[in-house]
This record gives sequence, structure tokens and C-alpha cells, in this order.
Amino acid sequence: MQINEPKVIWIGIGLWAAAFLILLPFRKTLISDGHGWWLYTPLAGAGLGMLGLPMVGRRKAVMQRETEHGRQVGHEEPAGRERKGRGRKQGRDGGRDAGRDDARDAGRDTGRDTGRDTGRDTNRGRGRR
Repeated sequence: MQINEPKVIWIGIGLWAAAFLILLPFRKTLISDGHGWWLYTPLAGAGLGMLGLPMVGRRKAVMQRETEHGRQVGHEEPAGRERKGRGRKQGRDGGRDAGRDDARDAGRDTGRDTGRDTGRDTNRGRGRR
């Protein structure tokens, strides 16, 4: 969804400023009733909006620069996509230990004892129990 972020922020700042101006005549009453913070909340909202404006401008500039860089490169795949048909087994390690995993699986299939404790008692009657 594309929106004009600075416009939205300016509208918010305007609404916070209007809230401050509406509460301003009731300042003494608010303070005497213990609600003096109500007057400063709109000021904080408007101030934070003013701090956010430059951030949105920088973010927009970075996004535009990244988009232009992507157009110049043109042929790169988007981040997060993988090529299909790599021909290697992909595991948690990204395929580096694919051969070793296959060898371990083959060792289990033949019934050889690989020396690892799998929770099964494969060495019955040979020492410890």
C-alpha cells in the first residue's frame, strides 16, 4: 500500500495541535483537578510527529536509492528466493554436510554400529547395561 507518509504525519501534528489549543483554556481547571498532564500529551504527540518527519524523509530517500540500484543491476533475484534444481541436498547447514548426512543414513540402514548412542540398546550383552 502506498501512502504519502509526510502528509499523514502533518495531519497528525495538526490534530495534536488542535487538541492542545482546545485544552488550553481549561488549563487551571485541569491542573487543579490533577489532570495537568492532559495539556502536555498533545504537545508530546506534536513534538514526536515533528521528530518523525525527517526520519520518514530519510527512509523514503533510501528506498528510492535502493530501487534505482535494483533497476541498474536488473537481473538479480529478489532476496529470500532460492533457485530450483540445484542438485544438492539442502539441510540446516545449507547443503555443506549433505554427503556426510547420506553416509550416516547409509550406516544406519545396514545395521552397522556407528558408535553413537541412539537410545536403542544395540550392544546387548557386551559390557555395560
